[in-house]
Amino acid sequence: MGILGKLFGEKDNCNSDQNSLGGSYQVEDTFKLNIPKDLVVVGQIKGTVRTGDKVYVEGSGEDVLILVKELNIFRTKVKSATDTAVALYLENGAEYGISKGTILHIKV
Repeated sequence: MGILGKLFGEKDNCNSDQNSLGGSYQVEDTFKLNIPKDLVVVGQIKGTVRTGDKVYVEGSGEDVLILVKELNIFRTKVKSATDTAVALYLENGAEYGISKGTILHIKV
């Protein structure tokens, strides 16, 4: 941001934390677990997802949120993932009819 921006109050858009919050996730496959209601989905995140984030199914509205209990990239547990293929462990995810092609959005 230049001096004119500082003088006239323009916002600095270089804050990487602000730009990387949230995103969308396209489900490519699903796997049921031994815990009947939990679900693992495999797909691609555009944006950032973190352990503990909540997601909602596109078209269902933001009132039904699903907890992301764990993230895995190539069978390695991670705390966050940005713009990559990642598996999400969703608490009670099997209750929401998530299948291949479903779009999930990260609630920010």
